[in-house]
Amino acid sequence: MPSNTISTVGFALAILTSQVLGRKCHLTTTVSHRQNSACGYGSCIAGDTFIGSGVLEIDGDVKWDGDGANYDKLSNGDGVDVNAGGVKFHIDALGIPDVQDKPSCRVHIGDYMNLGKQDVDDIGLPGVVGEDFDCTHDWNC
Repeated sequence: MPSNTISTVGFALAILTSQVLGRKCHLTTTVSHRQNSACGYGSCIAGDTFIGSGVLEIDGDVKWDGDGANYDKLSNGDGVDVNAGGVKFHIDALGIPDVQDKPSCRVHIGDYMNLGKQDVDDIGLPGVVGEDFDCTHDWNC
């Protein structure tokens, strides 16, 4: 009988642990500088668009939609502190897309640092040139 009790307790603990630690966090952050040339039937209108954003999903549900993030903070500023869905972390600045060739993809979760997957894209849409920095992070939260 004692071995059955130990097995049952171990099984229950395994289920509880998987439910507590089984949450998946997925974070995407982006910094973009786009130079737009909007040409229509008249003259071309040049302009710059600066984007700094992020999205945190926990188990597929959006818990943070970039609130508090902007280009200045995420390009070369102090980064962004996030407290969403019970998960607290700090996103380091990614860098300035027009100056660097790859983003810094660091997220600090307490004393732990998560290095994300880096991606750099040249924007080649009609009438738009520029560069995007994207960082993707996945971790158990």
